[in-house]
Amino acid sequence: MKTLTLLFLAICGVTVSLQAQKSKPTTLTYAIKDSDTLWMHHYEPEGESNGSSVMFIHGGGFTGGDPKHQYPFAEGLQDRGYRVFVISYRLYLKGKSFGCHTETPEKIKAIYTAVEDAADAARYIYDHAKELEVNTDKFFIAGSSAGAETVLQFIFNPFVHKDPERFSFFEKFRFAGAMIFAGAHVDLNYITAENWMPLLLFHGTNDQLVPYGTAAHHYCKAYNKGWLMLFGSEPIYQKGLKLNKPVALHAYEGRGHEVANFMFREFETMDNFMKSALDSSKNLLKKVVIPKLQ
Repeated sequence: MKTLTLLFLAICGVTVSLQAQKSKPTTLTYAIKDSDTLWMHHYEPEGESNGSSVMFIHGGGFTGGDPKHQYPFAEGLQDRGYRVFVISYRLYLKGKSFGCHTETPEKIKAIYTAVEDAADAARYIYDHAKELEVNTDKFFIAGSSAGAETVLQFIFNPFVHKDPERFSFFEKFRFAGAMIFAGAHVDLNYITAENWMPLLLFHGTNDQLVPYGTAAHHYCKAYNKGWLMLFGSEPIYQKGLKLNKPVALHAYEGRGHEVANFMFREFETMDNFMKSALDSSKNLLKKVVIPKLQ
């Protein structure tokens, strides 16, 4: 019996040891702006790489959030052979609010600041693609909540003329696709056939912060200082249909802004989307409605 106990403990010890060997992210500095050192966590694929990479932008209302808390998303994709970069960015409204009492120009500046940093992070990864082992033809972008809004403004960029030197590169380079968890855009006119890329959209139909349809952010009243009209996942999906472009929408009936955290669980859906986006024979035009559990 003593021998069996020792053998069991030895096996458990090996198991714990193997789990402890799971590779942890390395930290890379991609820019220094005034007093802000901007960095990203780089997760290398576990086991055999599938050749694809993902850059992720966290949420937090442009006031908070931390790349360190996104490890369940990164490790979930890491285990499926993806290389993942989770970036930090300047939180322009840190200590403040993105609510109805924050003036709209301040909200726009917060979004623009994040978009500027996202562009610099993406360019850093592109410029260091060889040493980072990134195939730029299989390079995806994703974001949650404020991060999802940043991604949408970045890829369908209303700020492109504000800083042509920074953004002109992205008229030539395009991501392989984008995954959006509870995001919205400020102006559908900037979404065109020319700048489209495969989209996977996740959104709760009863989101009271970032509208699923067309509505003011946080459903602010028109007389509020922070009134800002946004176009959520449903109108973006309809725009994709109109343009006959690859787009998929997962609409969660009756669910709220908690869907912004579903990147921690929808790994199979994300994996299938990215593989399909790289296969021109696949049809991504679909809308999946997920009923609310009683």
